[in-house]
Amino acid sequence: MSFITSMRMGTPTRPLSAPASPPRLRLAIPLIGLIAGLALTSSHHPAWQWVGVSLSLCAAWAGWRARPATRGSAGGLDDAVWQAWLEGSQDAVMVLTPRHDPLGRFMGHMVAQANAPAQALFLPDGLALVGQRLQDVLPAGMPESFHERLHMAWEGRQPQVDEHALHPGHALGQGEAPRWLSHQMIPLPGGVALISRDTSAAHHAIEALHEQESFYRCLVDHLPMAVFARSARAHNAGRYVVWNREAAEVMQLSAEQVLGKRPEDILPPEMVERGRALDQALAQQPRVHHFPNLIYQTPQGPRVVDLIKAPIYGVDGQLDHILSIAQDVTVQRQAADQLRLASRVIDETGDAVMVTDAMDRVVMVNPAFLRMSGLRHHEVIGHDAELLGLAPLRETHLIGVQETLRGGPRWAGESPLVGPDGLLLETWLSVSVLRNEAQQVTQHIRVFNDISRLKAQQRELTEQARRDSLTGLPNRREFSDRLRLAMARARRQPQTLALMYVDLDGFKAINDQLGHAAGDRLLVEVARRMEDCVRTTDCVCRLSGDEFTVILEGAGHPDEVTRIANRIIERLAQPCQIDAHTVQARASLGAALWARDEDLDALCQRADTAMYAAKHAGKGRFVLDTAGAWGAAGTGHAGLYVGAA
Repeated sequence: MSFITSMRMGTPTRPLSAPASPPRLRLAIPLIGLIAGLALTSSHHPAWQWVGVSLSLCAAWAGWRARPATRGSAGGLDDAVWQAWLEGSQDAVMVLTPRHDPLGRFMGHMVAQANAPAQALFLPDGLALVGQRLQDVLPAGMPESFHERLHMAWEGRQPQVDEHALHPGHALGQGEAPRWLSHQMIPLPGGVALISRDTSAAHHAIEALHEQESFYRCLVDHLPMAVFARSARAHNAGRYVVWNREAAEVMQLSAEQVLGKRPEDILPPEMVERGRALDQALAQQPRVHHFPNLIYQTPQGPRVVDLIKAPIYGVDGQLDHILSIAQDVTVQRQAADQLRLASRVIDETGDAVMVTDAMDRVVMVNPAFLRMSGLRHHEVIGHDAELLGLAPLRETHLIGVQETLRGGPRWAGESPLVGPDGLLLETWLSVSVLRNEAQQVTQHIRVFNDISRLKAQQRELTEQARRDSLTGLPNRREFSDRLRLAMARARRQPQTLALMYVDLDGFKAINDQLGHAAGDRLLVEVARRMEDCVRTTDCVCRLSGDEFTVILEGAGHPDEVTRIANRIIERLAQPCQIDAHTVQARASLGAALWARDEDLDALCQRADTAMYAAKHAGKGRFVLDTAGAWGAAGTGHAGLYVGAA
């Protein structure tokens, strides 16, 4: 028990009725106490330092009190013990005695004795401290609590303790940080021992420690990952001592609910068992362990977590804590899965995909593009798209692409591409652009869809829409277009043009007698014979039923038109074998020569009128309308003949 504590408890330092000890024994005990106290005052631990101060002072006081019972040599030794303690103490020690006026009134204390640390602390300017009034040597700003406790130590004869800060601007506090003084006030016979110590370093160290602790706690709390630690010490094993905000957010458990608890107190059993297994792995190999892709059940649902566990050792070399750092990678894993899926889709898609940078240099292609282009991967990556034979993203090659991509994210249209066999592929090209936050283009994405087969089918359908399905001749729609083009050519390059209408005589009777199938076969044969009779520059068309037309370009002379018409009449009049029947398909023909100021409908009307005039003239005949003047040529064979098989 320290001297201060004994004084507070009222324990006397020397039994009143104890027998007197031998002089040497009474001197040896204070000396031993003084040596032990001085040794303790040199400790780095503040508590032991104060114990040393108390023990030293107690020993010195005990030697001083024993002085009346000793002889002169012993008294000299007591003075030496006191002086040794006083000078050997690392604390500032002053012995204060009361001052009284002539009337005996108390006027404060004066310094009766002081050691070197006291001189350096209270009067560092070199003036002697002994003999000074206490109020003259104390720094400004001493709190009232100091004076009150000093008075209590003197009047109440009870040891007192006081500690206070001297803030900047006071005598001992010229720096930025406050200076701290700690005092012990020990009542002595006839005075008070004031033991002072500058504890600024200890306070500043504690403040720095608190600031550092606050900084690291704030740092850990604001980390974007869950950080938690459990104690590994025997008295607190398994209990959580760190639980940051992210851990509280992920697990929906506040620090107040977790700190001081064990995992089995707050977590599901399966998570507790897995945690024990991970701790066991850490115990077997005490190093940093990484456990990726762990599934944690949280209030928000299952989350994918990457966990790092590390052992933390104390200053004694023993395992102190198990630190865990868990990062929720659910979103990253989902994004990675989506990216892998998108990459797989691009690789497996049948459309050719090419990605280029802002300068249109290739950075990525899929296998479909390599198959379509016939190129290899190293022949494409890093090369300019235009040099690979692709249409550049300019208006001169792709109409509207620049304007569209400038104002929107995507352009689409047809674009030809040369295939690996040298053939021209017809593709549907979609071009998209990716932009950064500054809206600058960073990538171009081309998607090629081979539409060659589709275009061929479209052309086939278009051709079918313009062809007679039975005879293969141009139908009425195609006839109008071809006649219009022929009239345009005749205007542009002065030449003659004639239009001929052909109608079979008696076809209805054949159709009714032999059936529609036989009638269709007859129409096919008629179409073949008519194409044999005309020139390569002429065009035979089937308008409907048994009505045909012939466009005669460059045949505007009546004699030439008449020759072609007679050839058709003669060729169609020849017998035709249909199954077991022999039939003759005679025809009436009417033609009109085109006048330059005439439109299509007027020309068709004149030719059709001429054809009906031939029918009225006896059938199997040809009538030519030369700009409104009627003329007849050819006689043909009138009538219908049906032969037997």
